[in-house]
Amino acid sequence: MNKPITPLSENPSAAIIKSMLFIALFIILLVAGSFLQNLSPFPFLRSKFIYGTIGVIAGLLSVWLFQKKENLPIIAAIGLKWERKTPLRFIYGLLIGTAIFMFIMFVLLSCTHLSIRYSPKTFSIQSLSLYAALVPLALMEEIGFRTYPQIKLNSACGIWVSQFIVAICFGVYHILNGWNIQIAFYGPFVWAFVFGLAALWSGGIAMPTGIHLALNILQNLAGLKGSKAALWTISYPQGGAKTFMENPDHIGLVLQGIVLISALILTGWYKNRNIKA
Repeated sequence: MNKPITPLSENPSAAIIKSMLFIALFIILLVAGSFLQNLSPFPFLRSKFIYGTIGVIAGLLSVWLFQKKENLPIIAAIGLKWERKTPLRFIYGLLIGTAIFMFIMFVLLSCTHLSIRYSPKTFSIQSLSLYAALVPLALMEEIGFRTYPQIKLNSACGIWVSQFIVAICFGVYHILNGWNIQIAFYGPFVWAFVFGLAALWSGGIAMPTGIHLALNILQNLAGLKGSKAALWTISYPQGGAKTFMENPDHIGLVLQGIVLISALILTGWYKNRNIKA
């Protein structure tokens, strides 16, 4: 486990305020960059890849401004320093994200009448641009939420406070992006606990970025985010009886609950492990 290099602990109230300001600054810079992007006359510059790149720049700029304000070498402290094991941690993240997704799909296909079939009709060369965009889109959110705010809150307030505050902010951020409140809180809010724990445990954002990216790519490939750019189609047979546990929506909610409970248990294990260390 790679522990933060520079302690960022201080008064808990000040840490919460600074973390909120960091996230607010990140969102403001992202919105400003997006506004300028939409003014561009060139279609490519209005793509999601460019939007994600703008988000990465917004996150890094936020880090730089807070670094200057606090006069601390927080780049290394919050896990943004490139290290020899960074690529390996990213690969571990991809594997963890893939394993979680495969478990979810196994339960969905085993406990419901859902079926999945290979159907690459909607996939094209243009679809690759969607998947390329997922890289900066995942990275920008990890920089914006799992660097300074997560580490600052963890150091000053403890892991439980950092996990819940960042998760709430992550859910609200998606609501501001137009997500339904219910979906934002049983989706991104839940996964924030997984990403946050991965960031704290590994000491950086390489692992949570890998998990985040794997989940986004596989959801799109499996058609869980619409048929566009999907390689598989998931369908429910017409006329099939749906009990509570057979309803895909209910199963999905149960699975999200399992992910949340698992993340909370692992968070407690991580905390106890560090206390005993």
